[in-house]
Amino acid sequence: IHPSIHPSVHPSVRPSTLASSFLCSFQPSFHTSCLWLSNESSGHTSVEATYVRMSGGDAKQAQTPSAPFGGAIYIPENAAAYAVDCEMIEVYMPDGKLQQAVVSIGVVDLSLEVILYARVRKPANSVVVNDTFVKTTGKLSADYNKGLSIFSARDLITRLVLEGAFIVGWQIDSDLRALGLDKVIPPQQVVELTKLFMTTNGHKCKLTEAYRSVFRRNFAAHNAGDDAKVTMELYHYWKDTAKGEIVRFALKFYCVNWHCFKLGSIGMSRGDVLWKFLRPRSTDRQVVLEEDDGKNAYKLKFRQKTDRAAYLLLVKRRLQENKINPQGKPLKLAGGKGTEIDFGYFRSHVYEIVR
Repeated sequence: IHPSIHPSVHPSVRPSTLASSFLCSFQPSFHTSCLWLSNESSGHTSVEATYVRMSGGDAKQAQTPSAPFGGAIYIPENAAAYAVDCEMIEVYMPDGKLQQAVVSIGVVDLSLEVILYARVRKPANSVVVNDTFVKTTGKLSADYNKGLSIFSARDLITRLVLEGAFIVGWQIDSDLRALGLDKVIPPQQVVELTKLFMTTNGHKCKLTEAYRSVFRRNFAAHNAGDDAKVTMELYHYWKDTAKGEIVRFALKFYCVNWHCFKLGSIGMSRGDVLWKFLRPRSTDRQVVLEEDDGKNAYKLKFRQKTDRAAYLLLVKRRLQENKINPQGKPLKLAGGKGTEIDFGYFRSHVYEIVR
């Protein structure tokens, strides 16, 4: 591979002929079609899909600012790409440093074949601090001392990159950082899908939301191999169907705002009321965002309407069991700004916002 893109060379000191050298490292004498991505000069988060013809290593020079991946990225038509996903836990290292440790990894190729799914051993003598996500979502057992060495996983990905492959991921920066590869893999060979699948307002979304919006179906990922496969499906859609353009879709937050607390006659503090009546179940915390100002407003933002509906039914049952009922009929606010319900001790405001 051309020395100008060897991982030991920092991106900031690589020559401007990086794209030409990179393509020549595949087949120096071959005319190669490439997908060129760059940001528009206006600074908006959008991309242009342009095809650059390469011959004998001489490329058109891109007169554009940096691309969504930290620099112009050139994807040859037949270039290999691998989706990578890791599941991580938080550990204290022997030196007392808190860090994320990879406990499983999935690697999927362009044909959606899982070429690696394995447990990864946590660092020796480290102490587990937080493993809630991998136990509840990833369904991993708590024995984190079994599996591949982290060095074996690193070696595989490093070899793929040195062979010219692109590494695709969803929030891939955290995966590469946990693997210890964030300063090793050239940014020109990293495809970060969170910058290519966005809401209509240009905000990031979750992998499940992007997949559901694009393919109109849900997926139930239970491990890093499944997540990597879904990531590769989205990469195919972006590259082949969207032709390299940013994919945007309309998403909403389905909100409930509890406010106007008047608890003088109920004999409970605001914190007690939240815990007994209004907080979601701990098992639902992954589907809702909580915002509490500690005084008046306790706001919940659900990503799906069905999750909010289930939460409201739960709260209704809790309140009825304690003889707390609405004071009058729900009030629809003007301008489609939602519905207010007065429960005497507090009020609820149910509404939607476009993300």
